[in-house]
Amino acid sequence: MQDSVTPGGAALPPAVPLPSTPVTGPRPSTSLTVATPLRDVALAAALALAWFVTVDVLRTEQWWNPRWVSAWWWCGAALAVAVAGRRTHPAATFWAVVVGYPLAYRTGLQSELHLAPVLVAAFAGARAGVVGPVVGALATAGGTLALLVPGGLVVTRDLALGLAPWRLALDTSYTVALVCLACAAVALGVVVHRLEAASADLAARNAELRRLQAERTERAVLAERTRIARELHDVVAHHVSAIVVRAQAATRVAARRPEAPVEATEWIAGAGKEALAAMRGLVHVLRTDDRVAPSALAADRAGAASAAVTADLAPAPGLDDVARAAARLRDAGVAVDLAVPAPAREVPADVGLAVARIAQEALTNVLLHSHAAHVDVRVEDTGTHLHLTVRDPGPPRADDAARPGGHGLAHMRERARACGGTVVVGPQVGGGWAVRATLPVAARPEAAR
Repeated sequence: MQDSVTPGGAALPPAVPLPSTPVTGPRPSTSLTVATPLRDVALAAALALAWFVTVDVLRTEQWWNPRWVSAWWWCGAALAVAVAGRRTHPAATFWAVVVGYPLAYRTGLQSELHLAPVLVAAFAGARAGVVGPVVGALATAGGTLALLVPGGLVVTRDLALGLAPWRLALDTSYTVALVCLACAAVALGVVVHRLEAASADLAARNAELRRLQAERTERAVLAERTRIARELHDVVAHHVSAIVVRAQAATRVAARRPEAPVEATEWIAGAGKEALAAMRGLVHVLRTDDRVAPSALAADRAGAASAAVTADLAPAPGLDDVARAAARLRDAGVAVDLAVPAPAREVPADVGLAVARIAQEALTNVLLHSHAAHVDVRVEDTGTHLHLTVRDPGPPRADDAARPGGHGLAHMRERARACGGTVVVGPQVGGGWAVRATLPVAARPEAAR
């Protein structure tokens, strides 16, 4: 037996989980990646040119007479190296400037300004994370002390060979101040490195949250489209199918019973009014949903069918609607043996809606796909579950195999799954077709929602 066809077009398929996509941040352009070292080199060259020109001009002035002009040349060169490689090669730049520059300086610190290359390299290395805080501080402090030693490479060589005695006397306060300044550059670089790492982590988390929000929104849209398609199918298909069957039956017996078309027309008018009222209720709910904030709408969709289709216009469909659906089937010429709990107790709104819609869809399928003259409908209440059974003895219609399939069976399963229940549909051993639904009315698992 095939499923019923959605009037007005096929319903949309149910929402499926979307594949997770990895978070990818903005990628730097190739031109920017290539231009970064070129800009650093250009800046270093401009700085070195300005430094050397300034020193050369100042040499001609009589009021500026440095003891060692070569110290200024070395400082300019080391500063250019520190600026040029601070981002592209921070580790090599750090060790070249912090270790190599003091050894080549040779003259002892001539000006506090000459400590600038060490400070720049120490800050850049610590910021890039290529040296640890302790190693960076010790290396920078050692390089600063080496700048205070007159002779540089020469003294270092002579001391290593034992050719020169150690007779260096340094001002303690001055030395401690310079060492602290150098260590402060390392500490500042470490702080900036950690702040940048935290900012990058926050940016990645923000991108992940945005992606998850977009995926969640898309899931909500797909779920809403499926809900609308399911409601349209369930509200319209049953009434329209019954109307079509009643009209066809009246046409067949019109020659023998002239009053049959009039009776059918009166019945069709009433069924059409019911379908129209149901459609208006659904449209009213959908228009109301459009005015709800997106976050509230997404939260509301978590309840599968708790919102009644005819909210504000009529009570939500429940167990009583099973009897109404059976009555419409009787009016269409099919005998219905109905057994429902009397009196029907209060059940959760979504369970009542699911029972009514599943029974309605099963009876609609009998009209469309079976020649059965009678149908057996049973609703049993065990206290914790509602059991719905709809059986028809058949036989199926001859043109049933050629009839295009719909989404009614899928909708029945979706409604049951939304309530934490199950639906089993299939042929019976002795012939015919059966629909069996089991829906919990107490202690429903939240995972099924």
